[in-house]
Amino acid sequence: MGRFEHLEMGDQEPEKPKVSPEYSGVIDQHYYLSMADEAFAEDDYEKALAFYSRTLQYDITMEEGWFGQLRCLIELGELPEALTWSNRALEKFPKSASILSARAVAEARSGRFGAAIGYSDSAFSSQGVGAYSWIARGEVLLLTSEVNSKACFAKAIEISSSEWSIRFWIARAYIIRKCYHQALEHLNQAVKLDSGRFTCWYWIGKCSEALGQIDEAKIAYRRALAAKPSYIKAQDALRSIEERGPMSKLMSAIRRLFGAR
Repeated sequence: MGRFEHLEMGDQEPEKPKVSPEYSGVIDQHYYLSMADEAFAEDDYEKALAFYSRTLQYDITMEEGWFGQLRCLIELGELPEALTWSNRALEKFPKSASILSARAVAEARSGRFGAAIGYSDSAFSSQGVGAYSWIARGEVLLLTSEVNSKACFAKAIEISSSEWSIRFWIARAYIIRKCYHQALEHLNQAVKLDSGRFTCWYWIGKCSEALGQIDEAKIAYRRALAAKPSYIKAQDALRSIEERGPMSKLMSAIRRLFGAR
């Protein structure tokens, strides 16, 4: 079953969450959607997947829950399950630009350009085209044309220029293709918009490390930990660099020769 062990179809009574005694809000699909979106923004896709699932237990018709689960599966690298899940989502929302765009990303990351561009085209003929659809199309086009992908990313930024997450997801598209210089450009813009986004600092560190910029990577990991001291990914990354010592720069430079751009 894999990741589908976490996915719910809304046919059972949801468990009641553990909340503090002073919490007075309503526990419903909107509560869980908010929790899921927060976990997703913090790069915790396992946790987000569970919360999006809980959202659908309360309301199986909530498109955001289906879309969120699909994106979690993609980011977790569970591409076959993402493709299967998108089929189920599209049965309910056949004209959803967001879900069609996410399917395009899943196809692109599976190496199927023809299918990816087809789903992206369908997204732009559907309802609710927004910044994500442009980011998704940009990622698809990175398979064949960086120039055309840049135009799509620019359109996404134009739509939501003040949103750090737009820059982050453009960076993620570049990271998938090992285009680390381009990713850094957008990650640096993301932290200018919100300097407390520890996930952005972490990925700045990862990109810097891939490019052999070890001192910059250390600074970025420390910035991530300053924003969230308990952030395990940054802890592990910083520890790894420090344990490698003087060899870390040489190792990163070698990695850069084998695919970093």
